[in-house]
Amino acid sequence: MNDKSIDINTIRSMEHKPLQYAVNSILPHGLFILAGSPKVGKSWLVLDICIAVAIGGDIWGYKATQSGVLYYALEDNWRRINDRVNNLDTDNTDMSNFRVKLSAPGISTGLIEEMDRHMTSYPNTSLIVIDTFEHIRNRDTSKQTLYSADYSDIKTLRQVTNKYEITLLLVHHTRKMNDENDPINNISGSTGLTGATDGNWVLEK
Repeated sequence: MNDKSIDINTIRSMEHKPLQYAVNSILPHGLFILAGSPKVGKSWLVLDICIAVAIGGDIWGYKATQSGVLYYALEDNWRRINDRVNNLDTDNTDMSNFRVKLSAPGISTGLIEEMDRHMTSYPNTSLIVIDTFEHIRNRDTSKQTLYSADYSDIKTLRQVTNKYEITLLLVHHTRKMNDENDPINNISGSTGLTGATDGNWVLEK
C-alpha cells in the first residue's frame, strides 16, 4: 500500500493527458449509468451511440470519436440486433469496429478478466456498453447493506476505466416512484450507485 502524500505544488506541476471523449462534450471516458423505465428506448439509444462511435458519426449533433465498441446486449438475440441495426439505415456502413456479445459473466465471476482480454485483443476499443447492468451484478450481498453492495459493484467496474482510456456505459432501470425535482433520485438503487459513477443519464419520454 502506497501511503505517501504529495504536496499541492507538486500536484499542480504534473502533466496530464487531456480528457478523451467517446462522444465529444457529452460522454467522456469514465463510468456512466443510463437509466430509464422499461420500453422507453434505452437499447435503441445505446445502439445509436455505439454506431456513432464505431463509424465516427454523431449523436444529437455531437461528434463521436471513431474507435472500437463492445456492446453486451444481454437481453437480446442475434435476430433482434440485426433488425435494429437494419432499421437504423446502416446497410452501406462499415461497422467492423462494432462487436456484440449476448452473454457475460458477473462482476465477481470473471467479467473484469473478460474485458481485460477484449482490450488486449482490440486495444482501439473506447466504448463498452452493458445492457443491462442488472445481469452482471454481484449476487452475494447477504453480508452487505444496499449502499455497500451498490458501491462495491461500481468500485469493481472502475478497475476497467482506471486501467484503460474507455467509456463504460451501464444501462439500468428507474424506480416506479417518480421524483419530479431530481431525476437522479429516480435511478434504481442507493446513492452508493449513482454517487460512485462519473455521471448519470436519465432517459424520459
